[in-house]
Amino acid sequence: MPDSVLSATDVTVRRGRRVVLTGIDLEVERGAAVRLAGPNGSGKTSLLRVLAGLAPPARGAVSRACACAFVPEKVQLAGSLRVGEWLTVVRRLRGLPPLDWHVAAERCGLPDGVLANAAARLSKGTLQRVAVLEALESGVPVLLLDEPFAGLDARGREWLTGALAERTVVFTDHYDSGFAPSATLALGDEVAVPPVAVRATHPDGRTLERDVAADASDDLLRTLLDDGWHIDRVGR
Repeated sequence: MPDSVLSATDVTVRRGRRVVLTGIDLEVERGAAVRLAGPNGSGKTSLLRVLAGLAPPARGAVSRACACAFVPEKVQLAGSLRVGEWLTVVRRLRGLPPLDWHVAAERCGLPDGVLANAAARLSKGTLQRVAVLEALESGVPVLLLDEPFAGLDARGREWLTGALAERTVVFTDHYDSGFAPSATLALGDEVAVPPVAVRATHPDGRTLERDVAADASDDLLRTLLDDGWHIDRVGR
């Protein structure tokens, strides 16, 4: 197809040794918004990684007519790295002119002072919003976004919905933000997702160890950080 910018043909996706998806056919046209739908564990993130070229398909072929930017749901930056510094450096590496990130951050509803914060001080949702902002400002033609609406307030959802209008995007949206795709690809059956283990310490000496449902972990981390806790570990 002349307007196709990304395609997958008879793709099989593995996660470790386990096959999670087979026979995936996908054609993404320029300007389309394609939602990958399916419950937790159905292979949405694994397929996005294959489409982005971060993992090879076990079978089949993926074709990209242009550059793609992938933003995972769990963004990881060096804990001591300040967000504004990371945005500035990445933009320089892309060979793009300087950008007023303070204006961009305000436009997307990021909290005041977030650019001066070290990554370790920010919640998973805030870090992801920063990475989505960078991808949107990068000029990369195709965006591959894993749960970009997760943790956004009403202002953030409004900003992202407008920013994605007329962009070429393949995304997951487990929280059903209301952003209307031009096409939906339904994937797989539900697989049980283990809880997330959170360990944190407070300057007053308190400690916390808690297992929390994966879809509730972001809210817990945000609450802990707002109350002055230091997050020691997040994992399964």
